[in-house]
Amino acid sequence: MAERGRSGPSPHSSEVAGPADANYHACSAASIRLVIASPVRLVREGLAASLQGRDGVEVIDAVSIDSHDIARIVAAAPDVVLVDLGQTDVVAAARLLKTATPAAKLVAFALDEIDADVFACAAAGFSGYVPRESGAEELHRALRDAVDGRMHCAPHIAAAMFCRLAALLRVADPRAALPLLTSRESEILALADEGCSNKEIARRLTISCATVKNHMHSILQKLQVTRRGQAVARLRACAKEVFAIAGSMGICY
Repeated sequence: MAERGRSGPSPHSSEVAGPADANYHACSAASIRLVIASPVRLVREGLAASLQGRDGVEVIDAVSIDSHDIARIVAAAPDVVLVDLGQTDVVAAARLLKTATPAAKLVAFALDEIDADVFACAAAGFSGYVPRESGAEELHRALRDAVDGRMHCAPHIAAAMFCRLAALLRVADPRAALPLLTSRESEILALADEGCSNKEIARRLTISCATVKNHMHSILQKLQVTRRGQAVARLRACAKEVFAIAGSMGICY
């Protein structure tokens, strides 16, 4: 995590910025209405005392995560809920809090900074996290970052995110949904999808018609279909499914 006051990024942290990045300093002047949620009273009261009065933070309540205190969170209408995950199930906590206060950002603390735990937080709907060994300055920065669409994380987490994103983007290639086909077979099937005859495919790929027929026979066998039209339909179905996934991720083609 980056420390406050450094002139540049920490060599031990990476920063992921959202659309609000250009307005970061301007947004930082706004006051954050914060609720602290922890099952341990000593923890939530200690955090409240540590954060109250810090620049741009207003601690409006410190509660446990149970059905009784959820009503207090709803009434508080916070901008951010700081959630203790040391003894709390991440999915259950996120579902409960998102239902109670859907507009609030969720920031996790007391989190082990390992790939699986960080990704579980992201999947559950958290906007940021603070590792277990972090201090008050890093906690304060995480709150500001969550509101401003930013996040600091360790380099190994940033690298894991990059690898996960790369894998998701690779799925957006329709031919990737047909892994049994060779690159040449994929080219021939894609041209068949465009309506090309065997002769046209042979001319465009500078191969013989006999070679095209052999490849097409192999395609039909691998896809377990009997006709060329069925193979093309299979390709289109895969493409439709992949584009639907990409659209849900905000990827446009």
